[in-house]
Amino acid sequence: MRDKIDEQILEALRRDSRVPVTDLSRKVGRSRTAVQARLSRLEQTQQILGYTIKEPSTVETGGIGAIVLINMEIRSKGEAAAREFATMPEVASCLRIVGDHDFALLINPIEKPRLNLVLEQIYKIDGVKRTETIMALSKEF
Repeated sequence: MRDKIDEQILEALRRDSRVPVTDLSRKVGRSRTAVQARLSRLEQTQQILGYTIKEPSTVETGGIGAIVLINMEIRSKGEAAAREFATMPEVASCLRIVGDHDFALLINPIEKPRLNLVLEQIYKIDGVKRTETIMALSKEF
């Protein structure tokens, strides 16, 4: 269970995942050893799943280069298609959605020629009937 100190640590890491533990300890008013122990516990309990970097294009779009909406011919082929989407390094996330489309793929920022290749790869997946691609220009909030 997270407490106020854990939340302060997580908030500082959200702003800068490279912040030194000594700086974190000063911010939360705990010893370096106590903060390190909290970080270890947060990692072990999967409250922290990893640390990352932010690249300029990622910051501008909130980490999304494009959204690909997918219609499947037959819904029963969705599970196999989702497994194939998961193998594609350009796909940040795959959402099963309701409405006119079956899936929404969130694509990491990539160059347009590479996006074209990714879209061709998606078209070749058994059961994919149609896609609609939406390019992310910027993150508004």
